[in-house]
Amino acid sequence: MKVYITMDAEGISGIYKLAQVIPGNSEYDYARKLMAGDINAAVAGAFDAGADAVFVNDAHNNGDNLRITDLDERVVLCSGADRPYTMAEGAQKGFDAALLIGYHARKGSKGVISHSYAYGSMVEMWLNGKVISEYELIGYMIGYYGTPVVFISGDDIVTADAKENVSGIHTVTVKECISNGAASCIHPNVTARMIRAEVKRALEEIEAKQIKPMAIKEAVKIDVRYSAEAQAWKAMMAPNTERIGETIVRYHGKDYKEAYLAFVTGTGLAGTFGDDAALYKCK
Repeated sequence: MKVYITMDAEGISGIYKLAQVIPGNSEYDYARKLMAGDINAAVAGAFDAGADAVFVNDAHNNGDNLRITDLDERVVLCSGADRPYTMAEGAQKGFDAALLIGYHARKGSKGVISHSYAYGSMVEMWLNGKVISEYELIGYMIGYYGTPVVFISGDDIVTADAKENVSGIHTVTVKECISNGAASCIHPNVTARMIRAEVKRALEEIEAKQIKPMAIKEAVKIDVRYSAEAQAWKAMMAPNTERIGETIVRYHGKDYKEAYLAFVTGTGLAGTFGDDAALYKCK
């Protein structure tokens, strides 16, 4: 059994505010240890369930958060910013199951460091008319390659949302959200045991629970509301785009992959204009 892991940072055990996940801040190095702790727990659970190989995609920010020497030596780690599929990089290799570690709620909703893909540019995103969160954006790209998302960890908001939207998914809630920058956190040693046990259970129950890949068979539209008009017109330089509002851009494709890759390109271009960038220079 081959297992794919994509890791974000905001839903990691012990993380409760933005400054912890931004490189250069005093608490970031400690947060990297917390990230490694959750990943190692998930990896242990995967091998407990009989995995032959585990691939980890360091999906937060520029993909340079996890230090390979902090991880279980059995993993393959994907690092770096220049990845065509960004947070879903590596999924195209084909896996039997996928685990989402450290994910978070969407922008505008209650949730610890809740946002939608990009801190300084994106306000909201829709998939074929439905408001979605980041785990869905990435989960459908993983599902495009036939891999079911069987597990997610994060705060109580994202895990509850995932249960509503992904049939059969297993979850571990590592903290309870108080606000965007505050949480009641369970000790990382405890959450590590929780993650390890639930990942093992999730992988062992794939067939019994008949967890299917997140998939869309028809044409796809990903609509994004950016925070500034300048971001929208920059995004329009990407392929397969349509301007449907002053700050809203539609990325379309004959399938999910085509629309998603257009989104990745356009959102990267939009991010070159940061009207509120100063908000994210945390000290």
